[in-house]
Amino acid sequence: MRYAEYLPSPSFSALVERFWLLEGAAVGAADAIIPDGRVELIFHYGAPFWRHEADGRVTKQPASLLVGQMMEPVLLAPQGVAGVAAIRLRPAAARSLLRFPLQEVSGRFVDLDALFPALPSLCDRLAEGPDDAARIRTLEEWLRERTRLSVRPHVEGIVGAIIRSGGRAPIDVLAAQSGNSLRQLERHFRDDVGLTPKALSRIVRLQSALKLVRQGRALTQVALECGFYDQAHMTRDFREIAAMSPGAWQSHAGDLAPLFVAT
Repeated sequence: MRYAEYLPSPSFSALVERFWLLEGAAVGAADAIIPDGRVELIFHYGAPFWRHEADGRVTKQPASLLVGQMMEPVLLAPQGVAGVAAIRLRPAAARSLLRFPLQEVSGRFVDLDALFPALPSLCDRLAEGPDDAARIRTLEEWLRERTRLSVRPHVEGIVGAIIRSGGRAPIDVLAAQSGNSLRQLERHFRDDVGLTPKALSRIVRLQSALKLVRQGRALTQVALECGFYDQAHMTRDFREIAAMSPGAWQSHAGDLAPLFVAT
């Protein structure tokens, strides 16, 4: 399948981190999508994916859905001819569009028709788009009608510090620098980001490790470079967040998971 990422136009850069599109015939094999610390809006203008639940159920995803912040992977299987357009929102800005505390949808997949009733027509317009650029314009037009950007500066600043540091920045220091107590900061993060600062840091750090491990780097070197206490600490985070060991990830043969590792 073909996967492509695009930066938003300048007027949307404070809200959107990336747009991405995925197209092509799918083989139907399930693969684990690993948490990346972002909330996404997913629009299927081709065949929807099937989600494999922990209890063994297999459910068909709705044509359009909100994916809240995740702390464990989700197992997805594409079938038929896939056509997906997605909006990856900036962690501190997602509430500007959704307008409710993001902790309410953490760990959840929400049918967007309940939030934005006009979405079926949006999926039709995406399907009719002649190329990627047209589909991105369609998504930006849709966002323009629904977004009033309102971001707490200290949350945005600390999210940025966490990402730039690869998840290594000390949260208590960041809280003090922002003039907030750690408890206040955690409350604001749950509302605006959907995760605590510590949880976001763990995911960002793991994403850094995923990239380096995939490159074939020695695991002890990756653990040290990414700020884990030791290799055992890294292995524990891999198992808890990615549901696999670093070694299993290094030899992972799935098609979807490597596409969504932060770069």
